[in-house]
Amino acid sequence: MRLASILLSSILLSCLSIHAHAGDPGDIAVPSMNVPNMDMPKPLISGPNMDVPEPKSKLLVKPNNNPNPTLNQTGNISSNQTQEVKPIDVSGKWSIKFDDRTDKSLDLTLWSSTGTTRIMGFGTLNEEGTKNSMTATGSVATQELILTAKLATPEYANQKYDEYELDLFMVNNTLSGTYVLKSGGQFLGKGNATAVKQ
Repeated sequence: MRLASILLSSILLSCLSIHAHAGDPGDIAVPSMNVPNMDMPKPLISGPNMDVPEPKSKLLVKPNNNPNPTLNQTGNISSNQTQEVKPIDVSGKWSIKFDDRTDKSLDLTLWSSTGTTRIMGFGTLNEEGTKNSMTATGSVATQELILTAKLATPEYANQKYDEYELDLFMVNNTLSGTYVLKSGGQFLGKGNATAVKQ
């Protein structure tokens, strides 16, 4: 039995073939045995449709200066096409003629507060040589002026009307459109009007 254990030990030692090399006395012997590779292999992930084909051509994308790019219908990035639309500038002196009344005109000085669409103004209504003071308020849009001009002193008994409601559109630096004549909120008539900047 003892002989078998000795033989077994010697066989094991020869199979392992461990050789120690020692140089000078006092040096530690370094085994010449190959160390197994303990690095983990990279995982291989596979599954349906996991392969992504290489694009046939590479697109170069130019930088876009627009801070808010959007996707268009084809999925491409495009610049924002909407731009802020500014209202028309109607500040200044205007002469308004009523197409069906040659004996009547309205001269107004209009202005707007910075950054708003609200309009204010004052002026005179000229009718058969008589001048009456008027005030005006309204608003502007991209090409439209909506204005209400009222008599500043409507208490005069001889006045048949006290208010004009104007809806005018800008065409070639001229405002043209319609007016409605009212007295005490009651409709008296309507017609066409044209305003020219003085």
